[in-house]
Amino acid sequence: MEIDTLYRQELLEHYRNPQNFGKLKKATYCAYRVNPLCGDEMDLEVLLDRNGKIEDIAFSGQGCAISIASASHFTEYLRGKSLARVKRVDREIPLRLLGASVGAPRRKCALLVYDALQDLVKLHDKKTGTGKNRRNPRS
Repeated sequence: MEIDTLYRQELLEHYRNPQNFGKLKKATYCAYRVNPLCGDEMDLEVLLDRNGKIEDIAFSGQGCAISIASASHFTEYLRGKSLARVKRVDREIPLRLLGASVGAPRRKCALLVYDALQDLVKLHDKKTGTGKNRRNPRS
């Protein structure tokens, strides 16, 4: 069996049986994203522990196989990581986790979960005052 076929099968498995699909009973932050090009919609929720690590994570919504599979893979990747670490996650990670090559028109589908994550990080930074625009008290 060719490697590309294996990746496609795994992508379809994550689409049919996505990990972390649903709603959290309790969430620290929630973000909603829509891809206007294809209509994919996604809610991303995280529950942080007291140390700022992702204790639980879930996504819900509707979308194509690529956006759902990407969210399934990426939420598994994020679980247990601190928000400080998550801020440094490369935008290409969701694409790499899919394994299959994604053409330019489908990149937005695969990156919808990443964009929702960035919205969560911005919410956290705004709430805690830890964003890039924070004034340096020593200046």
